[in-house]
Amino acid sequence: MNEASLKFNEVVGTALEFTEGRHYERKCYGSYAEDMPEQDFRFRIAFVQHEGDFKMHAHEYSELVFVMSGRATHVTEIEEHELENGDVFVISGDRKHGFKKAQGLSLCNIMFDPDQFLRGRKELKEMMGYQALFELQPRTRSVDRFQERLHLSPEDLAYATNLITNLKLEYGNQVEGRRLVITSGFHLLVAYVCRLYGREKKDTIVPLTQMAKVTSFIQKNFRDPIRVEDLAEIANLSVSHLQRKFRKIYDTTPISYINKLRIHDACEMLKDESNSMTHIAYHCGFGSSSFFSRQFRQALGESPSAYRAKNQ
Repeated sequence: MNEASLKFNEVVGTALEFTEGRHYERKCYGSYAEDMPEQDFRFRIAFVQHEGDFKMHAHEYSELVFVMSGRATHVTEIEEHELENGDVFVISGDRKHGFKKAQGLSLCNIMFDPDQFLRGRKELKEMMGYQALFELQPRTRSVDRFQERLHLSPEDLAYATNLITNLKLEYGNQVEGRRLVITSGFHLLVAYVCRLYGREKKDTIVPLTQMAKVTSFIQKNFRDPIRVEDLAEIANLSVSHLQRKFRKIYDTTPISYINKLRIHDACEMLKDESNSMTHIAYHCGFGSSSFFSRQFRQALGESPSAYRAKNQ
């Protein structure tokens, strides 16, 4: 082991993990290079078990985690909360977490690169449950994690377990169409848990669901005129309170967030020469080609025409 590796291990440490019938000593940092066998298909699924304490650790990739049985205290950099059979949570890349006082804790860890598996999935991003589970929950401090968590009923967990089992079997096979089936199976599982969250929490008034409803509404309607007052009403907050909360989470204003989505949409449309500038401007919600051009230049430092010329 070279000096750099020694220093790395001193910093991150190791922890014992029981995976599929064997004990493994894992580094407390997971990288794409070490943990993902296929770099152009960054996905892995594993069943793991923990007893007692498991050190704080982090990884480049994100994890969708199902608690299949047992209980523990889940520890992150910002909070601690109890886990039990049926809980589902997401850990985004580079966020430290660990477990304390685990008792028969059995997890299904689905590890994935969000850029490869979630980028551009418009229908998912329009779901309130997606905004809560995959965007907000991993990076915000909870004031009421019990009400904000996703906990599957025995029936829902059984259905999810069936999806997980099929996904694990496909992951272990080297057969034709494997990646297609894994990707579609993963999206089915993500959509299922997001739908459950939206159904269970639609009437829950806690900060996480308030903001998830707002961002879900924006994702669905960003091409239409949207007032901050409309968003405040959806969140059941005053305009000033909404703006403060939104900036704290996203480091921008609601209007800037909307414009960013519109610009991204316009960039995709500009790649098709059959779309006129006027059509793109109105379709993406800018109202006029001149306003579209000003906003585009302000965001990207070049005109829509220049962007189109570079991306043909």
